[in-house]
Amino acid sequence: MSRQGMQAALEYGRNLPSFSDQKTAESELFRQRDKIIREIIDAAGYSDLFAADFRPESLKSLEKWYFILWESDSFDQIGMTREQFERCISMYFGEVIVRNSSEFEWFVDEYAFIPGRYVLGVRKEMVSLTLTRETDLYARRDNKRKQSIWREYRRWTKR
Repeated sequence: MSRQGMQAALEYGRNLPSFSDQKTAESELFRQRDKIIREIIDAAGYSDLFAADFRPESLKSLEKWYFILWESDSFDQIGMTREQFERCISMYFGEVIVRNSSEFEWFVDEYAFIPGRYVLGVRKEMVSLTLTRETDLYARRDNKRKQSIWREYRRWTKR
């Protein structure tokens, strides 16, 4: 790995949650995941556009709703910050993958570059996708249709 790559990996790792052991990390991160998924289900009550039914197609309406909230700077109207909503999107995305693609499962692993830091994600066989940290969805490139989450779902589940 290049020096620049290592610096990026360490920066990412420093922002991950820390725990004393694997069992504690699993318990806490799975608890947080479940709480965050409940939050997006509750928040869906504010939207005529998005139904949290965990169907893959719901990812399209979720992203469309996100951009409506982002463009109007109105995340506070649903009682969240943009960052909280993005964490909800991330966990909902993982749950959609697990519920609709039976070979996937949730996992918690220690981060390879910083002991005691942990990631949460979904995986199958030799493919894993970590979902611990939020992303700046509004800043994704090549997202004119505002369906990047849907495309990402299809990319991961077609493998």
